[in-house]
Formats: sequence, structure tokens, C-alpha cells
Amino acid sequence: MTPRSRDGAAARTGRPALPELQDLEAAEDFFAALGVPFDPRVLAVSRLHVLRRFGLAMEASLRERPGASEGERRAELRAALREAHALFARTTPLESGDFGVQRTARPVKLGRG
Repeated sequence: MTPRSRDGAAARTGRPALPELQDLEAAEDFFAALGVPFDPRVLAVSRLHVLRRFGLAMEASLRERPGASEGERRAELRAALREAHALFARTTPLESGDFGVQRTARPVKLGRG
């Protein structure tokens, strides 16, 4: 999955958030490209959640600040990646409310009633 398909905004604008993110797929590659340190144990447990949060931040960045310079965008995305990592370093995806079913679930009665 490429950043172009992951963040949605890049697909709509026709450009990636940053050129160096264009063909990256692995979470570790995003951290390396942006120069953000990470704990491999966090990615082992919450890899997709970190990338999802980061992808949402990329989309918001492109939407809210379309005229941002490459340097400004890079700083925003570095901060967003650090924040996503930090969130899942201190909490689990379930505790963070990151599961869609958790947000939309309604109580269910089991058994006859």
C-alpha cells in the first residue's frame, strides 16, 4: 500500500504529502524517511494503528494547509508521526478507541428475552 492510496488526500490532489514518502510501504520506512526514532516493540503491536493515525494527519495537512512549504509540511508530518507513535507507546489500540467497531457498537442482549 503506498502513501498515495493510504492517505486519500494525495489521491485527490494528485501529489504526495512529500516526495520522499511517495513509494514507501513499511512503517519503518516512514520513520526513516522523516528521521523519527521509534520503538520496534510499539510497531510490532500497533503498526497499522500508527500508520492509520499518520495517514489521517497527512490528509489533514494537505487539506488544511495546501500552500505549506515542503519544509513546513515535513515538520508537521514528523510531529504527527511522533505523536502517533507516542500514543500507542502509552496505550493499546483498544484503549485509544481506535477500533471502528468499538465506536459504533450498540449493546446486544444475548439469550432469549
